[in-house]
Amino acid sequence: MDAAVIVPAYNEAESLARCLAPFESQPVELIVVVGGDDGTEQVARDTHFVDTVVRCDEGGAGIARNRGAEAATAPVLLFTDADTVVPEDWVRLHLRHYTDDDVVGVGGPARPLEDSLKHRVLFKLLSDYWYRVSWPLGFVQQPGFNCSFRADAFEAAGGFDEDIPFMEDTELSLRMKDYGRIVYDADSCVATSARREADEGYLSLFAKYVRGYANHYIFRREFDADYF
Repeated sequence: MDAAVIVPAYNEAESLARCLAPFESQPVELIVVVGGDDGTEQVARDTHFVDTVVRCDEGGAGIARNRGAEAATAPVLLFTDADTVVPEDWVRLHLRHYTDDDVVGVGGPARPLEDSLKHRVLFKLLSDYWYRVSWPLGFVQQPGFNCSFRADAFEAAGGFDEDIPFMEDTELSLRMKDYGRIVYDADSCVATSARREADEGYLSLFAKYVRGYANHYIFRREFDADYF
């Protein structure tokens, strides 16, 4: 197989089966990294087309993604989240870019799973249009629920930073630019839960991101794990 799909799933028993369903018809090495105590691991093991289940209770999506990458054997690594649903041709959409040897990563947009006008509008602005504007300027942000990397470049870069529990996907994306070209594929749109945005509020979440971006990428301060 040309691709491995890695799904971190911590206490996601209710949403995991829905997330995994599209991969039954996509030829991939499917790896689920499980944690928690709500039955998530059993859901993963009961899914016959899951190739590998990795137990990881260390905490943090970056750590879980790295553990999944360590178990993968495919030359391209795709990442999505357990509360996300990808399209039936998601793997193909990502893989088509890797025929170009200069490409080391691909990212794409998201729409909300929840049927709400507010969520749809804000996701379009923040999870699509913002990327279209910022990527050509060099501020690449592959979202953890819709990204892929060439495995050898991912390994050379050291994978996700396990010391930061927030913005680890953006941090890796910007490091990966040193290894080759990162492509934005607007067609590879996934549907993901807006529960975090609903819980924290878009304004609060946006302010947190802006502060994190400014501290690390403008003022060159280390990520503050206590803050995030």
